[in-house]
Formats: sequence, C-alpha cells, structure tokens
Amino acid sequence: MIKLLLTIYNILFVLLLVPVSLLLLIFSSKYRREVFYKLPERFAFWFFSKDTSKKTVWIHCASLGEVRAVEPIINALKDDYCVVLTVLTKTGRQYAGKIESLRFVSLLPLDIYPLTLRAFKIIQPDIFVIVETELWPSTLYAAKKCGVKIITVNARMSEKSFKFYEKFRFFWRSFIGLIDLIAARNSSDAKRFAAFRGGEKNIFVNGNIKYDRDFRVDFKRSDFGLTACGIVFTAGSVRAEETQIIAQAYNEIKQKYPEVKFFLAPRHLAHLSKIKKTLEKNNIKYCFFSEIVKPAADDTAENDDAGHPTGVLGNVKLISGLQSGFILVDVFGELQNIYAVSDFSFVGGSLVNKGGQNPIEPAACGKPVLFGKYMSNFETEAQALLKSGGAFYVSNAKDIASKITEFVENKQAAISAGQNALKAVESQKGAVNITVKQIKSELGK
Repeated sequence: MIKLLLTIYNILFVLLLVPVSLLLLIFSSKYRREVFYKLPERFAFWFFSKDTSKKTVWIHCASLGEVRAVEPIINALKDDYCVVLTVLTKTGRQYAGKIESLRFVSLLPLDIYPLTLRAFKIIQPDIFVIVETELWPSTLYAAKKCGVKIITVNARMSEKSFKFYEKFRFFWRSFIGLIDLIAARNSSDAKRFAAFRGGEKNIFVNGNIKYDRDFRVDFKRSDFGLTACGIVFTAGSVRAEETQIIAQAYNEIKQKYPEVKFFLAPRHLAHLSKIKKTLEKNNIKYCFFSEIVKPAADDTAENDDAGHPTGVLGNVKLISGLQSGFILVDVFGELQNIYAVSDFSFVGGSLVNKGGQNPIEPAACGKPVLFGKYMSNFETEAQALLKSGGAFYVSNAKDIASKITEFVENKQAAISAGQNALKAVESQKGAVNITVKQIKSELGK
C-alpha cells in the first residue's frame, strides 16, 4: 500500500512542480532566486567522501532558526561522529555553510524518490535526524529503503498542522509510521504524533532544544548608534499585515517619548516594499539598518533574494549615527543582537493568524516580551512566559503603546518582568542533553 501511495505522490509532485515553478519564476523574484540558488544540490549532485572510521549522522532542518537550534547538538556529536546537514532555505544554507564542525552541507533534494534515494546512497548515513516537522514522504521512504534509522527531534505538530494531516490520515499514517523514534517538544505534540502511529510507543517528551541555545551576544547599544539611557523597542519577525499596528503604536509612543527608537524586523525581507508603503502612509520617517551598520571584516557576506545583506551575523561596524527614530531592519541575522540592546520586544506573526514566532529569543535577553493571541506554533513557550510574568498579550496598537508606557514609567516592573522571562527560559533548558543521549543510544543499537 505504501508503495502505491508513494508512486501517486511522486507523480503528483512532478506534475505540479513544473507549472508551479514556472509561475513562481515569472511572478516572484524571491522564489526565483531561491529556486536557482545552488540548484544542482536540489538534484543531489553531491560530492561527498564518507569517513569510514566514524558513523554518519545526517541532520535535516527547514530553515535558519532550526539550524541555529541544532548547533549545540552538532557540537556534542562532532568529535565522535561525522555530521552532515541539509536545509530547505537559502538563508539556512548560507548560515550552515559557516559551521566548521559539519562534514558536509547541502540543500535537501527535491522530494522525488529517485533523487532522495540517490542522496542516501551518497551519504550512507547511520541515522537520519529530522528537526521539528520536516515530513517528506519520498525522503522518509528512501531512508527506510537504505536501512537508515529515522528519528525526529524537537518534534512539533501544531493543532493547525494536525488538522491538515488528519484530512489525509490514510496517507500520512503510513509515512509517519516509518519514523523509529519521535522526541517531541511537549505532551500536546506527542499526543498528536501518537494519533497517527496508533499509540505512544517510541514517542518521548524531551522539551524544546531551542531553549538550550546560547543566546549571549557581545553587543553594546553604541554598536548600533544608540544611547545608553534611551528607550528602545523592537518588533521582530513582523508580518506585512501587522505593520499598520506597529506604525500606529510608534506614532502614539513618540508623542509621549520623542526620543524612543523603534526597530522593525520583517519576517520576510521580500515584503519590504509593502512595509515601506505602510510606514510612509503613516508619515513615519525611517532609515534602513544597513545604512547604520555594515559587516566588519566579513568577506563571506551575501545578499538575500532582494539584494539585501544576509552575511551580517554578529560582526558589525557602525558607519553612521541614527538619523531617525524608526529603523527598518533590512538584513538577516541581526535580530538577536537587536533584541539584546532593546528594553522590550514584540514577537510578530501573532497579531494575525500566522502561528507566531519564537518568543524565547527576546526572553533570553532578560527583557519583557509582548505578543498577540495567535501563538499556536509556539504555544508551550508562550504559556511558560505568560505564566512566569515575563510576557504579555497585546491585541492592537493601543495595547502595545500602553504596555510600553507602563514599563517606561515603572522601570522596576520592567526589570522584574525581564528577570521572569529569563528565569522561564533557564528553567526549560536540558532538552539538548536528552536528545544527544537518545541519538547516541540509537546509533549504538
């Protein structure tokens, strides 16, 4: 039965791939550059020499956030194993390419069975580690065909994703069943995976590995042209649809505190033009982050799909002072540094129904965190921060402005909320050690 499902899936995949690719190439410059970036890797044209003295661990991530999350796992495995990493996105691939402890890095091949089978025959891994919810049927089947163990770490299945998979249960049950071990973030994720496997056998709750990342940064406000005592607010991973709310909040706050500095970091740089129009419509004078800083002695800096720098990953040099109170972040890789120098932060994708973004990153800086009600993709993290008193719900511009005003007027309340946020993050650490032990245990069987 599974072979029939795989055949139908591959036929549909190929039939849809051509017209969809053509449409994207014609109408989307973002996806055009994404598709052609290191294109041979998408077809498994790989050059890899296997180290026969060590077992090989193949880790697969979706994007930049997941690559950063698994760095502690890579570091824990690098001495005893040959670690290979694949990613889906261009920015994730660029970042992964700079991780020296990796034996091999590539984009994941298109999920067409002959390509995925070719990839597994080239790498010959002893174990295939999927991060979060990267469930590609041809890839899973190819791994099993080659006798490779499959485990999913930081396994995540939101309620929204579960409803999607549930509609095609007859299909997904077969492929999810190929996974040997599932290490879920929380009990809710574990139960959703168990529903497709007919039980909880080989499903564990390890916690979220993203808590274990080292969030420390060696940055001062002066690195970004900021004064030590000014008010700094960052809206991170903002969707284009949320820009109007952020703009209104800024205008309201600026009336009370003219010296305030607002950073807005879009979730997708391809939407910068839409965001600029919204800011201009609200009479906001802004400057670009790239006008303030530049990579310092970084010859590997690259541009994103719209020509914006992506190589600014923590090594910057101030090139001009801030000429505006509103800074539009037009580079990848700087958000954690900006969170670190902020007084309070807002996490985007949460005022509109996009599932939110990771609130751990600003919380780990010991600062209060704001987000909307749509946090389904990070429900456990959001609830932990809310329960600790380190995060707060907002639903509109007035809420954001009101909360910022409250913290500015009551600095001790802001400090206490920030400490609570940091404690919540610290209390959740430990998932990486558990996960590494499980990977090693599976390799030893």
